[in-house]
Amino acid sequence: MIFLLPSALLCELVALITRSQALSVVSGALLTSFFIGRWRSLMPYPRRLGIITLALLTYWLLSAEPDWPQGAQLLASAAYYAAFVGALGLMHCLIQRLPQLGELHRLLLAGPRHSLYPGYLLSAFAIGSILSFGMLNLLCGSLERHLQQGSLDETRRREGRRAVMVSALRGFALVPLLAPTSVAVAILTRELPGLSWNQLLPFGLLAALTLLVAGWPVENRRLQHLLDPSRPSQQTGAPGKQRFRGLLGGCLAGIALIGLLASTTPLSATQAAMLLVPLGVAGVMLWRDVPVRRIYTEFSDTLAGMRNEVFIFACSAVLAGLVADLLPVGHLAVHLDATPLALFILGALGALSIIVLALLGVAPIISLNLGAAFLAQLAGQGVPVLQPALALLIGFSLAMLLSPYGPSALLLARHAQLSPWRIAFDWNGRFVLMVIGPLLLIPLLA
Repeated sequence: MIFLLPSALLCELVALITRSQALSVVSGALLTSFFIGRWRSLMPYPRRLGIITLALLTYWLLSAEPDWPQGAQLLASAAYYAAFVGALGLMHCLIQRLPQLGELHRLLLAGPRHSLYPGYLLSAFAIGSILSFGMLNLLCGSLERHLQQGSLDETRRREGRRAVMVSALRGFALVPLLAPTSVAVAILTRELPGLSWNQLLPFGLLAALTLLVAGWPVENRRLQHLLDPSRPSQQTGAPGKQRFRGLLGGCLAGIALIGLLASTTPLSATQAAMLLVPLGVAGVMLWRDVPVRRIYTEFSDTLAGMRNEVFIFACSAVLAGLVADLLPVGHLAVHLDATPLALFILGALGALSIIVLALLGVAPIISLNLGAAFLAQLAGQGVPVLQPALALLIGFSLAMLLSPYGPSALLLARHAQLSPWRIAFDWNGRFVLMVIGPLLLIPLLA
């Protein structure tokens, strides 16, 4: 049944080009068939999410007056978000074909002592915008190999390991603020058609600069613990530097190409990324003489390995659509004073809700989907939503740092052999408290 996943992805990508909802519905049906057949292979969290969604769907079918267009829209939404995470996840097929990644830490530590933190933060962002969670695995896994080659004592290793993991997580938190490949941007721009990545980017840059400046002094000192005193010169060869710069340049060029395609076609930046990533990966593999059949096999195996993430994204879209239909908020828009202060309060409450729910175990993507569905109804009543949408984006970014249940914290906890609560609160708690005030003020500029 694995063939159903690449078939669903292909249908949705063609649907993006042709603007055909029928193909999106077919894609959603293929996904439904796959997950019915492979239900037992899902992890506990997505299964619980699926049961909750199924219960709400049953209630919707019995209590509301559902019709085919509403059902088709739910299937199309599930197909879109599943295709988003699946298409971008195909970048994992290139990881083993990039030798530059093995020299990652040696190359980053070869930079000036005073700018180690910006180097790690921006590298984590650039790689994470393409590889998503694969970036965290990459940085953490290659760090242990790097530490085994040096002669650092245990204290320096511990402090340096913490600094790398914190920098990687904060760099990953920049992805929602800056990258068109972010799931947060995908959700907001799909649910709010009048909103674009270009509108969000200037404010995301300001938020990213705030995160960079706030963490620079402390984490840069910790990163300096990784500089081996027995090897005063941490410089690496020019070919290695050139290859690594080529890797980062390729990531940034990919983002620029996505923006160019979005600005010259009807596609959004997210949709452009969904099309360009699979095409780019397949193109590189063909250029390296990988047979077409093997490319198909690798794509299928990669998508099957991501089935839990694909299911969570698709299920979250259906859940948000059901909640929005069962709890209409159109009447609220009539009484909502659309002043900057009122919209600021609305956005701040939304951002804090995402963070609080993340602390309680609700995945930020689910909260963001619900918030976007809420804003979509307000936008339908003529309420300007750029300001609260920015606040939701910022809340989503901070929730990535502060959620002990999120995949980021769990992954880092496994590598560091620490509690995910310590990753979330001890490593990032004070930092989030320091930046949350200035960050929540940024939407006022909109």
